[in-house]
Amino acid sequence: MKKQILSSLILAGSLVVAVSAQAEEKNQSANTSTVKVTDVQKKDEQTNGDLDNEITNAKMRADSGSKSIWSVSTSWSYNGGNLEQPFGAERPNYAGEAGTQPATNLVGSVGINYRLDKNSALNFSTGLSLYTPFQNNWEETSNQNGNRQFSIATPSLGYSRSFRAMGIQQAFSSSASYATDAYDVDTLKLLGALSVGHTLLFEIPNSNWQPGVALDVTYNAYTEGADNVDTIQNRGTNVHGGGRTDWVLGFYPFVEYAFNDMFSFRTVFRPFIFSHFRSDDGTEWLRSLYTQSVGIGIAVTRDIYLYPNMQFAPEYFTADKTNVGMSATINVF
Repeated sequence: MKKQILSSLILAGSLVVAVSAQAEEKNQSANTSTVKVTDVQKKDEQTNGDLDNEITNAKMRADSGSKSIWSVSTSWSYNGGNLEQPFGAERPNYAGEAGTQPATNLVGSVGINYRLDKNSALNFSTGLSLYTPFQNNWEETSNQNGNRQFSIATPSLGYSRSFRAMGIQQAFSSSASYATDAYDVDTLKLLGALSVGHTLLFEIPNSNWQPGVALDVTYNAYTEGADNVDTIQNRGTNVHGGGRTDWVLGFYPFVEYAFNDMFSFRTVFRPFIFSHFRSDDGTEWLRSLYTQSVGIGIAVTRDIYLYPNMQFAPEYFTADKTNVGMSATINVF
């Protein structure tokens, strides 16, 4: 199996290099979607100016939402099984993190997007989740058997701004969520969370390669005070989901290569994710195991972006310790 995996990686790398060389000769533009929703929209349904003149990256365009004043914004993520059983019921804990959901799941959000101007938007959304989506019958999916496989919970309000400054494509986002999921409320005693993120995408002249970095900060608020279980030493216990964190900091370098306007190679590195447990000293932080995702970005249209991918920990890479997944951003109207 290891030889098969190694051969597959070598073959994939060879294909990327081959297509990369061919595309470089043609000097294609870096991951720019040419499909525009504004071509079929009325003038009074659009904001002044065109964000696509500043943001040319397909994923960042889709993440910025529709250019309409009012629209529906959705995001989905399938967290599947490993390479051997991608649609199985079990989701391997490849990173060894406490509190990781052991079942495969489909999670997402559906919201209303209001564009303040061509660069900024407000979003009100709610979360959705479905566990073991390929194993359930209708009674399980509709929660008729008492085992809650499907839930609608955690409303949130967010603000985002996409722009170009100093020649760098950038996206700022912030959100506040209110916990309503039964596990979050009853077990974790979670009240809600505040999150702030910023993405920067750089361009290499005369190249289809685009390196970037994403920064995220999340603060979790609870309905009760911290106790002696909320420490690094007690992570992984059955109490409070394995210890509760208040702060999570993430630093994610990533690289994209555009084959053409529709397809791109994308890999995200996660070397620096730090979590602070509520009862620990302010200087004591847990660094998560280094993980990575590799996949293909697909710009179906300007407002629909898909990312089939595989996630793994390079230090412990085997076929049974991987996650196969798919994320999707879909904007309507």
